[in-house]
Amino acid sequence: MPPDETKSTAFEVAKVGNLKKAHPAITESILHAIDKVSEAAAELISREDFDSDELSSIEELGKLMTINHGLLVALGVSHPRLDRIRELVDHNGIGWTKLTGAGGGGCAITLLKPGVPQEKLDQLAETLEEEGYEKFQTTLGCDGVGVLMPAVLKNGIDDDHGGEEIDQDKFLNADGIEGVEELVGVHGEDGPREDWKFWRVEE
Repeated sequence: MPPDETKSTAFEVAKVGNLKKAHPAITESILHAIDKVSEAAAELISREDFDSDELSSIEELGKLMTINHGLLVALGVSHPRLDRIRELVDHNGIGWTKLTGAGGGGCAITLLKPGVPQEKLDQLAETLEEEGYEKFQTTLGCDGVGVLMPAVLKNGIDDDHGGEEIDQDKFLNADGIEGVEELVGVHGEDGPREDWKFWRVEE
């Protein structure tokens, strides 16, 4: 969603600071609770069996997000526009939403429930657009971008002739994003290469 121009990170931090001066014990308790929620979420998604029961795991993570948002509301760093997203998502059984960033406007993050009917998601997207929100869609649970070291690009004449080996020095010495793309991306010295890959590190 578009940020509220009257808000800033410094403004929100100062607001929490004022609350802490007025109610130090309460504010410390809220901050401590937020820390515990974060630790619980980190422990949850690190479990080996996290993916074994997807619905149960996601619901548990969603509940932690709800708790986290409630604590941030108690600190006074939420915003009616953020709470409107929660109303549209959480209260309609689509998923769980919490503010992200400094608060006071800006962005919220939503974790969708598995198996939500597409028409329900389409209606949500339409409502968000009508109300002036901007949506960014992503996924969880996939590999990040990595490089297998040493990596060999199969750009030789054939398999018997091998290819170009990319070692750690070559990768680290690549000149910015363009240099990395030239090295392992879609534009090589000899013409187009395969698109970016998610290479899993061998142990």
